[in-house]
Amino acid sequence: MAFAGGWLLGSRHVTQVASSPSGDLVAYILEARCALGRCQSLKIGTATNARVVETLNEQSEESDEIAWAPDGGRVGFLVNGYQLRIFDAHTGANLGALALIEPDKSPSSRIARGVTFSNNGAAVTFDDCPRNHSGCQPGLMAIRPQTR
Repeated sequence: MAFAGGWLLGSRHVTQVASSPSGDLVAYILEARCALGRCQSLKIGTATNARVVETLNEQSEESDEIAWAPDGGRVGFLVNGYQLRIFDAHTGANLGALALIEPDKSPSSRIARGVTFSNNGAAVTFDDCPRNHSGCQPGLMAIRPQTR
């Protein structure tokens, strides 16, 4: 199955997709219609067999960015423009969440964009941007090392 932003099976829509550095895994955001509007599921796996690692709260959460660690062992989904939720790419285990930007209200007036894991996976870099205009500043956040 090839992935691209677009409708799948009429009521589901892939909004973002990113391949792992080795190309053997994919992470994607699948959006579906729900009772109160739309729901998003965060998925990781192969193109033919991916598991839901988290289903976001349909009324208050949205993801629109995916970042892979260089070794392909972790993948992060940016939720609501400020929280990075990190998962083990092979097991789907939730490894935690980082508030890249402290939200000042809902929705926050600032958002993170361009999230990238450092080469050794010990930090993430991002752009700290005003929500509706230019003026981004660089951001850096240390993360706990992966343990196995």
